[in-house]
Amino acid sequence: MNKLEYPMLAARMDTRFVEDLTGGTEMSVNGSPMSRGVWNMIISKRDLSLWCKHKMKPHRHWKVSDVKTYFGIKGNGPKLLDQFLALTAEVDRLHAVKEVSDD
Repeated sequence: MNKLEYPMLAARMDTRFVEDLTGGTEMSVNGSPMSRGVWNMIISKRDLSLWCKHKMKPHRHWKVSDVKTYFGIKGNGPKLLDQFLALTAEVDRLHAVKEVSDD
């Protein structure tokens, strides 16, 4: 992974998210393998958008601090969502590059 091409991921190499993203643990989603990091990113995008845009918690045990710690992001409200969306965009670009190189 190029640190200049993926600066947000490079800055978060010691987070649990990157560990789950690059680790060997995969689950089957609709018959296709998916890493735990990608699954958590998808679910957290839904949950964080709900919290930032509508001030609603997805469920009673959900805490925004858990999302911040897992993904290594800081801030509150719109700034937090912007950082998270930028991180997901980098992961999407990284996976698009991997799919092209695998073919």
